Amino acid sequence: MKRPWWAIQLLWAVPLLLGVSCFVVWLLLLGNKGQGIADAVSVLVGTTSLVVTVFGLQHSTARKKAEKQRKPVPRWALAAIGAAIGAIGGAFFWFLVVKPDVPITDLVELSNAERMKDGEQASFAVPGRPPERRYLYFVPSLVNHEAVGDCVGSARLTVTLVRDGRKDPSFEERLSDREIRLDLDGTTREARVMVVLSVPDPTCVVDLGVTEAVLYN
Repeated sequence: MKRPWWAIQLLWAVPLLLGVSCFVVWLLLLGNKGQGIADAVSVLVGTTSLVVTVFGLQHSTARKKAEKQRKPVPRWALAAIGAAIGAIGGAFFWFLVVKPDVPITDLVELSNAERMKDGEQASFAVPGRPPERRYLYFVPSLVNHEAVGDCVGSARLTVTLVRDGRKDPSFEERLSDREIRLDLDGTTREARVMVVLSVPDPTCVVDLGVTEAVLYN
């Protein structure tokens, strides 16, 4: 008994869907870094699907002109068209629903961040009024002005998020160069991040910087 055509197609479609599902789960487990990989893969898949679709349409047109009798569209052309539609739908979902990350490192302008001493506060405004994404992660860094002294390793940073003039509960980070994540949900106008420096040695003088900052969903 001959199998129907759709059953034959399932022999390759089901493993493909299972593989893609596992890949998506892996990207989700990677968190924010997985979104960057997904961006690159979506561009590659979309471009490949477009090329295959164009080749398929050109091949189909050439065959119709060469043959007097009309023949059905090849299955591979239908598969290419389906892949193109899927790629367009995936791109639509990614850019309009999921939304890619927004790097803002170059837009962060720190105030009072140079030559900071114990108890002093620096701050920066989150770009966008309101910010374009729900979450912010940034990586603070400290630079010691002196060649000696444990001013960076022993420093503590107290971070406070201010949304529309309202302060969220503060929390303390033990070391610099660690990723800090903040939830900007509910911000209707502007958000600002305040960072207070705490060092055991009152003679320490350090500069506060931000090596990376990204808005994401």
